[in-house]
Amino acid sequence: MEYAWYWLDDSGRWIEYGEEHPDHCSATVKSADLENEFLADQTGIVLFRAGSQMYELHFGDMVQTNLVYKTQRKVARLPKFLFSQGGQDRSQNITLSRSVCPPQWDRSALPDIGYKLVELSYTSSEYGNIKRLFEKTMKDYYIHQLQRIQNPALWQVFQWQKEQMRKLNKSKPVDERLLFHGTSPSHVPAICEQNFDWRICGTHGTKYGKGSYFARDASYSHAYCSSRSGRYSMFVAHVLVGDFVQGNPEYVRPPPRCSNSNRLYDSCVDDLTDPSIFVIFEKHQVYPAYILEYSSGAQCMIL
Repeated sequence: MEYAWYWLDDSGRWIEYGEEHPDHCSATVKSADLENEFLADQTGIVLFRAGSQMYELHFGDMVQTNLVYKTQRKVARLPKFLFSQGGQDRSQNITLSRSVCPPQWDRSALPDIGYKLVELSYTSSEYGNIKRLFEKTMKDYYIHQLQRIQNPALWQVFQWQKEQMRKLNKSKPVDERLLFHGTSPSHVPAICEQNFDWRICGTHGTKYGKGSYFARDASYSHAYCSSRSGRYSMFVAHVLVGDFVQGNPEYVRPPPRCSNSNRLYDSCVDDLTDPSIFVIFEKHQVYPAYILEYSSGAQCMIL
């Protein structure tokens, strides 16, 4: 059986090493080269370049790491017959296991590509949990709709990122939080499809670093929401905040740890003792979980 080597991009697509792609620079190493290296040493490391960036691929962890920014990508060695059907998108040919999705997800709304929105019943415990978080700082606002975002590809990448952080943390649990994010309604579909991008979402401020901002309090995120016909939309996201450090407006990534200069902190915050704002620089540390649609209580009564 013949094998080929692929890496997973931000949109959940598997890109073969060495091939030309309109959205990515080609790697200097080809799929066949990696297969030969792997057969020679299945725990080895391969160095290569893509564009101006240098990377190393660890066969043992099946991870590709950018040597400058330390960002990581999932790598796969897969039988070539999986992609033998010409012209099909590879993300369709690798079927995501339904077992990796949260048990509360609607199994009839699991797309092969992209996402589906599932409206939650106000009587469900899932709805109740988000409502309580929202109303801690937004008591005078009324929730019209809460939708769950079901994007299997983004969820799989998020789970992979959590596992990598857990391994680096000597198998200790990773600090994961449900946080709010306010943005323009025009950005909502792109975030549901491709995740948060600080170059778009982070345009409101960089006080604690040039990344995507998430808040413990919905009232903070509300300041960055714009309304349509009196209604606002806000994201609730699963965020792997991990080990954090005090933020700085000059940061384009977290600083190195004092204990290990080769490892960066996972995120930046506004206050180390009682953080309420978290800045994330690696999009795989975030999963956009819900969209809240709401309005002020006064507007609701007028209607």
